[in-house]
Amino acid sequence: MSDTQHYRFQSEQAKRLAHQVTDADVREKLLEMADEYERYADLIEAKAAERLAEATTG
Repeated sequence: MSDTQHYRFQSEQAKRLAHQVTDADVREKLLEMADEYERYADLIEAKAAERLAEATTG
């Protein structure tokens, strides 16, 4: 599993758990965690795309 896949999986897990808990504060924190995992995955993809573009043009 790549880092991107790992973070997206963790994001989905946090979202699933957030929909199962009844405590609003816990739900909010889990959804924040899910967003952070998505941002990490997006950042990894963006960096990989930058490296690929540099490699093909450089």
